[in-house]
Amino acid sequence: RKLVEEAAALALVGSREQGVRTVFEYLPGAEMVMVDRIQVQQVLINLIRNAIEAIRVVERRELTIRTMLAGAGEVAFLVEDTGGGIPEEIARQLFKPFVTTKASGMGTGLSISKQIVEAHGGEMTVSKNEAGGATFRFRLPAYLDERIVAND
Repeated sequence: RKLVEEAAALALVGSREQGVRTVFEYLPGAEMVMVDRIQVQQVLINLIRNAIEAIRVVERRELTIRTMLAGAGEVAFLVEDTGGGIPEEIARQLFKPFVTTKASGMGTGLSISKQIVEAHGGEMTVSKNEAGGATFRFRLPAYLDERIVAND
């Protein structure tokens, strides 16, 4: 939770003034991950800033950031927006270097973010959500305290 909150504090600067409503949802069981905190915060900052940019041009400007258990020993992080979504032909290549939907983007942020997640033993995907926007999801190994597991 602290990792997400610290990243969001940086990424959301000025978003309220742009009319962005942010919802945080921390589902039970997703308490700890074994990661390089700064690198994973950089992934979250990139995803949150991209989402804010995507919803700048729509009427309903809502961003949801969620954490939850994702299978045995994994925590999922979701960043969902109510933007216009990502065209199918771009979505297939989105994590490749220099692929972007932004007029002034370099197309390196998502590629680097995916590499960071994979270096931590996780994976990153993107899909269209019910609101028509994009949902970026990445999974990371959960930190399991052997002492607690042994006592249960």
